[in-house]
Amino acid sequence: MRPKVLHVGWGFRPWRGGGLIEYAEDLMKIQAQHGYQVYYFFSGRHYPFLKRARLIRWRRKNVNMYEIINSPIIHEGDRGVRDPALDLNEPVSENFFRKTLEEIMPDILHIQELAGLPSSLIDIVKEEYRIPVVMTLHDYFLLCPTLKLLDYLSENCVEKEVGDKCTLCCSDSRKNNPLIESTLLYELRRFHLEKIVRTAYRPFKTIIKENNISIRGSGIIFQNRRDTNVKRLRKVDLLIAQSYRVEKIYKSFLGEDADTTTLHSTVKHIEHIRGKEMRGIKSPVRFATLSGCDSIPKGARLILESLKILHGKGLGRYFELHIYGDLLEEIRGQVLSYSNVFYHGKYGVDQLNNILDGFDVGIVPSIWEEVYGYVGIEFLAKGIPVIGNMRGGIIDYTIGDLTGWVNKTASAEELSDIMVRIIKNPEDIAMLNEKIIQNRSRLIKTMDTHFNEIDKLYRGVR
Repeated sequence: MRPKVLHVGWGFRPWRGGGLIEYAEDLMKIQAQHGYQVYYFFSGRHYPFLKRARLIRWRRKNVNMYEIINSPIIHEGDRGVRDPALDLNEPVSENFFRKTLEEIMPDILHIQELAGLPSSLIDIVKEEYRIPVVMTLHDYFLLCPTLKLLDYLSENCVEKEVGDKCTLCCSDSRKNNPLIESTLLYELRRFHLEKIVRTAYRPFKTIIKENNISIRGSGIIFQNRRDTNVKRLRKVDLLIAQSYRVEKIYKSFLGEDADTTTLHSTVKHIEHIRGKEMRGIKSPVRFATLSGCDSIPKGARLILESLKILHGKGLGRYFELHIYGDLLEEIRGQVLSYSNVFYHGKYGVDQLNNILDGFDVGIVPSIWEEVYGYVGIEFLAKGIPVIGNMRGGIIDYTIGDLTGWVNKTASAEELSDIMVRIIKNPEDIAMLNEKIIQNRSRLIKTMDTHFNEIDKLYRGVR
């Protein structure tokens, strides 16, 4: 008999986007299809003028949703946290969690993330209810308040003693509540009122300003946040790293005896990207990046510096760069000043099969220890070789002489050198394309395969 599984996370689509929530929802959906009783406990929407947090229950197809409305913890992603102490213990969320556990009595708990929720939930489920727990490591949030182990200087941060660094890294945390804005916009779109979004935007800002929250936290409190979370992570029955590098990083904090395993994940839409054969690549070589210019951690500055180097060598007419996703404002003017750079804006994952038909090489330029990076897998699903930085999970699928080229230094100098070699030897693209197509079943995992892998892990800890 299939078990009851309770997932824990933050938000839902389309209130929020990104690969993490896509994965969590895809997994819940396929588990329900295979007979699981699936439940989801999460911190979600925020509404103005609602004084107290509430737990609401609703149902999305075959998944039972338990949503905390107006959680006392404001999650701001890689902007950081305002009150690190709340990330450890928050009584309102804890009481809602206990009520949910008592109502469901799940056979297993699967933590996707603890954004907008206190890590004390681990203590509750393990010490009070003694329910088996697994956790997928989608980022470094319990170790790093800005998710990425990347500091305010954009340097990878693996120090055990954080000092006041976390305070500096979180200084960009806003004083208003950005979740109110995203919630109101979501509700407008949900009721097909997109046309008034622009006119309503200014009143939204006025409403949001009435919900100011100060930023609190010293180096000592941030250190306690990390130390406490390390102890709690060690109580989890199995930590599922999405790449070998992520497992290694977590073990460097938790100890080599921590209960971890590496399991590459996937998302459903990748199955719908059909491979293409590439023959006779002509100049200019068409490079593309998906979300690689969204932010500094994603590689925006690296892309800009590489363009400067390549144009300095007079190679601008021999290649094109196509950018999809957001374009970081601070580099926008310089990047778009090059006539061989084309910005296409945001895209939907359902468009990728057609979008990727037009390109020869993908670039995954993240400078942080990217946990996995589905964008690289998306390129490979189409048969497009990738240039990937030697960071995080990117190197699990960027393999020299098989799938692409590894930027070992993760520098603009080496990225531009690789691009020069490709421009001068375009036949290498076709050679790698053939190998990718031949090895597709090994490189591209289906959601059904991943369901069976997760099911096996569940059975191992129950």
